[in-house]
Formats: sequence, C-alpha cells, structure tokens
Amino acid sequence: MAKALAIKILAVAGVFFALWFGSPPVSSIVASAVVAVALALLLWGVFDVNSSLWAPTFWRAQGKQAIALTFDDGPDEQFTPRVLEILAREKVQAAFFVVGARASAKPELLRAIVAAGHIVGNHSNSHAWNINFALHGRLRREITACSEAVKAAIGRMPALYRAPFGFKNPALGDVLAEQGLACVGWQVRGFDALGGTPEGIARRLVLKAKAGGILLLHDGAGLQGTSDRSATLAALPMIIEGLRARGFEFKRLDDLLEKPAYL
Repeated sequence: MAKALAIKILAVAGVFFALWFGSPPVSSIVASAVVAVALALLLWGVFDVNSSLWAPTFWRAQGKQAIALTFDDGPDEQFTPRVLEILAREKVQAAFFVVGARASAKPELLRAIVAAGHIVGNHSNSHAWNINFALHGRLRREITACSEAVKAAIGRMPALYRAPFGFKNPALGDVLAEQGLACVGWQVRGFDALGGTPEGIARRLVLKAKAGGILLLHDGAGLQGTSDRSATLAALPMIIEGLRARGFEFKRLDDLLEKPAYL
C-alpha cells in the first residue's frame, strides 16, 4: 500500500503546486496532466498482468532457451487427468495453479499432479473476479484458504501464486509479502478459457512463445470461462511438438525461475 499512497500524495502535491503557483489556463492543464499520469500509473499496476508495481511478478526467465507450461483453474475431474496423461506421454513437467475450493473437493487430483512430477501453485480459493479489487482481509483469507487446501492434499504449502485474471492491487502485494509467496504472470496465453479451436490455441502459443517464457493454459473448466477444455487437450500435443521444433526445451516452472515451488 505504501507505493499507492506515495503516488497519491505526489499527485495531490503536484496538483496543489500547479494550481497555487501557476497561472490559468496553464495551471489547470498541468494539474489535469498530473492527475491523468497518476491514474494511468495506478491502473497499469492493476491491469498489466506482468507489472511489478504492486507485487514483484515473474513472467519470463531471461537468457534461457526454455519455456514453462502452466495450467490454471483446476483441479478438474474431467480434464486434469487427461492433461496429466498427455504430459506423461510427452515427458513434460508443468505447474498447476489450483483453486482452493476445487482442491478441497478433489485432493486426490493434487496428489496425482505431484506424483507425476508436476508442481502445485496457489490461484486463490474462489477465483471470484472481484477479489482483485479487495482489501487485505479478503485477500488474506482467499490466499490462506487455498494454501491450506494444498497443504491438506499434498503436505506442502505453495510458494508460487497467480492472481485470477492476472490483476493485482496494492493490498495483494502486502499479503503476498506477508506469506512469502512469489507472484507469477505469463509471457503468452492460449486464451483457451474463452474457447477457440485446437489449431488456433496451438498456433498462438507456438508462434508467440519467447525464450524463457511462461505459457498459460487451463485444465479447469468454468470459473467465468467456457465449460469445455477439449480444445486445450487437442491443442496440447501440437503445442509441445511445435515448441520443440522451434528448439525450445521444457522446464518445470520452479526450475525455469530458479525459485522454490513450496515454502
């Protein structure tokens, strides 16, 4: 919250000095510009998924000819096991950012994820869209509940967090720092939560992926997205083949970032 407060104080001070010491109409123009810049900075911190203004956010590992696959919104009893089958066949390890309420309902799926060599991250407890605009109390409850659901299932607390929709606010940065969690964004997403064809999903990731990039797909259905992940399942082998053809190596997220997966 300190950064947000500092921006607001500087904006108020700028407006005051512009209006007090300036002469109309220039003073009004300068004051308006100060307000616009401050507002743009605050909104950039919220809506840019890879902005580190409110919380240090990791979305790409520079200097590595490798990429990491990540999956959001699970565990899903229909689609998560099928994603695991494909990853096992292709010998790729991934990260699964799970929703706490779903993890509590299907802890055996989290155990299957870890048994297959993948890692589990925190994706909030409810995935409600409005938690991105909540204050400390609600964010703390959301993140803590998800971490506890993960621990109940696999015996370990996640160290990596991804915000629903990637949005962040000043309170989130405070809560993540309190709990020792690192925030993870993405370099390119498949937009598979919104539907699309397997070919379209695969093409987007294969063409747009960059060295060191973190790639986002979804194994969980619903949660403000479509209810079918069949296109993701069909696209996944094409994505893996296409990225390997480009010379990329697949690394598990914690290995790519050189950060621990668990606390």
